[in-house]
Amino acid sequence: MDINKYVPKFRLKSKDLMHVADLSAEEIYELLYTAKLMKKKLKAGETVTLLRGKTVGLLFGDVSTRTRISFELGIRQMGGDYLFLPKDETQLSRGESIRDTAALLKRYGLSAIVLRAFNDAELEDFSSHSEIPVINGLSDRSHPLHVLSDLFTIWEKKGSLDDLRLAYIGDGNNVTNSLIIGCTKCSMNISVASPSGHKPEQSIVERAMQFGDVLITDSVEEAVSGADIVYTDAFLPADGEDPQATREKFEKYRITPEVMALAKPDALFMHRMPVRRGEEVAAKVADGPQSVIYDQAENRLHLNKAALALLLAGETK
Repeated sequence: MDINKYVPKFRLKSKDLMHVADLSAEEIYELLYTAKLMKKKLKAGETVTLLRGKTVGLLFGDVSTRTRISFELGIRQMGGDYLFLPKDETQLSRGESIRDTAALLKRYGLSAIVLRAFNDAELEDFSSHSEIPVINGLSDRSHPLHVLSDLFTIWEKKGSLDDLRLAYIGDGNNVTNSLIIGCTKCSMNISVASPSGHKPEQSIVERAMQFGDVLITDSVEEAVSGADIVYTDAFLPADGEDPQATREKFEKYRITPEVMALAKPDALFMHRMPVRRGEEVAAKVADGPQSVIYDQAENRLHLNKAALALLLAGETK
């Protein structure tokens, strides 16, 4: 389905936003169109009060820069309030059940909860006992908000999503999993080049192949040749793997100007951030004219606002 021919209703069917795999193509487009609207309103200086009288909880299990800032500022920009809850400062860190924590949130007046650095089983447990929307800010196998904002960035820069090919180079992690599903659901193709022991989940790949073309390879050249977008992330050791062994294994997966030259001349370079220049990407690429990493980071704000607007306020026009 061509996103540019889609007519948005500015509504979501889902109570929660847990994984890209849970969303239909239409729901993804609803989020992207709403992000576009939120960005337009902010740039025009329009006041948005969709979250007036609402408080969003931010229950984070690890440190964060972009997720925390984009949610805190986005909630304020929409007239709402937030409560930041480091997980290790709650009774969850002392063994209190997710069930009891989730069941109380609405009674205290929270309107939604954003969970970061929980595993997928904990997310499902939280959702099943929560009366308010649960948003996955990052889990062990999934990073939906980041990938949705990536798709929004690609749409902005390329003018379409249809038949584009994204080449992901590096560790097959939670971002990779969500990219594989998100790209294929939006009529894009994706190629992934990863070393042995760092491939994306096979079940994710098989599911995505129902929607579009997915190539999994060891070859950077095969993955990047003719690509419209080149994407990478930090190289992290697998469980029990020595960091030095990881660096050696990923040496040939670094994005250099020579690698970018394999892609189309107008290819974009994207990165999840934080960037480690000289490790997974050369500084000349990260800071070069094809890089859109700061646009990606900014668009986290607009996409997060879109998710809150659709989950908490219904229609956003």
